[in-house]
Amino acid sequence: MPNRYYYKLEGQTPIPVESFMEWSLWMMSASTTVMLNELKDSIISTRFVGIDLNPGSNSLSQPMIFETLVMGGAMDGKRNFYPTWEEAIEGHLKICTQVFKLSNV
Repeated sequence: MPNRYYYKLEGQTPIPVESFMEWSLWMMSASTTVMLNELKDSIISTRFVGIDLNPGSNSLSQPMIFETLVMGGAMDGKRNFYPTWEEAIEGHLKICTQVFKLSNV
């Protein structure tokens, strides 16, 4: 029975895995970067983490297994979480726009 907290990607689709060990082995050889941008003094990174970053969620909610993180600049430390590859890309681009606007003030 798949574990609700650990996932791997098949293409761009998250798939639950059986165990922490299966997740760990997959992560060692996986490419997890969804998008990466550098804007002036900020780096915006969105990646697949494969662990539900909202483990207190109920069984009806989607696992948050993608993360965008801003490093540097006015939004340093900003983090957003997403359940799908598509939402991660959309969220990444929104944060890039916000960082760009703040860095051009």
